[in-house]
Amino acid sequence: MPLTPRPALVDAHHHLLNLEAVEYPWIRQRSPVLEALLENYYDIACDYSVPDYLSDVSGERLVKSVACEFGAADAVAEAEWVQREADDHGFPHAFIAGVDLTSPTLADVLARYRDMPVVRAVRQPLYWADDPLKRLGPRPDLVTDPAWLRGFELVAAHGFTWDLLLYDEQLPAAHELLRSFPDTRFVLEAAGWPLDLSEDGFRRWEERLQAVSEHPNVTVKAQGLALLFGPSAERIRPWVRSVVRIFGPRRCMFAGHFPVDRLLWSFGELVDALLAVLDELSADARADVFSGCAVEQYGLA
Repeated sequence: MPLTPRPALVDAHHHLLNLEAVEYPWIRQRSPVLEALLENYYDIACDYSVPDYLSDVSGERLVKSVACEFGAADAVAEAEWVQREADDHGFPHAFIAGVDLTSPTLADVLARYRDMPVVRAVRQPLYWADDPLKRLGPRPDLVTDPAWLRGFELVAAHGFTWDLLLYDEQLPAAHELLRSFPDTRFVLEAAGWPLDLSEDGFRRWEERLQAVSEHPNVTVKAQGLALLFGPSAERIRPWVRSVVRIFGPRRCMFAGHFPVDRLLWSFGELVDALLAVLDELSADARADVFSGCAVEQYGLA
């Protein structure tokens, strides 16, 4: 039976798919990286519309949501489809669109995003590791590459929030970026995705997260908890509590990561686990995590 009372929720990260309107190269050609991440990952390689998502979260007090790009071949076409979904269904309330900061068409892409009310943020996967089966980004050095940083200047000029996708071991290389754009809002995805879940890995992850938290323009999003740590309150507890302790509740946001994490648990089970993990927080602090931070970072007020 679900724990009560249920909190008002802003889901800061979920995906939508439309295989007819949008082409997804990772679906057309299976990715060994994604299959290594989760054995049955490709069970989600099908249409997932706003009504599908709302069905999955029914029973919870979902107020608003933020959808996120999902590796489309044409990121603008994907954003246009999500805008139509928002117009037709009232969800999502914001969209994190895909960009390539080294693309010669970047300025045009950003200008087109500015014309779509649903687009509030942009992102580019930068995940890189020695293990080829952990590489979800194109190169290991983009965050310090001068050409990439010139592209970031355009993002900053447009005022978009930037969702930052780096493994924890890559975070030290990002400090110059965070310092150089103090007026840009950064959302660190997946709690700074720790690859090493050992005790030593946990300690190093905490140290890296602590250093990033010194930048006041950075918040953190804890999506993919079941995928990263396991689908139970016991498994996610040390990681989530450390994130909240390091950043503070006002800089942490709840995220469901459906339909991916739906392969591991239900939306209600996720909320139950977080209510158990965050039971020592005040009601106001829990509200910051479950809704307030996302409202501020993605302009949802």
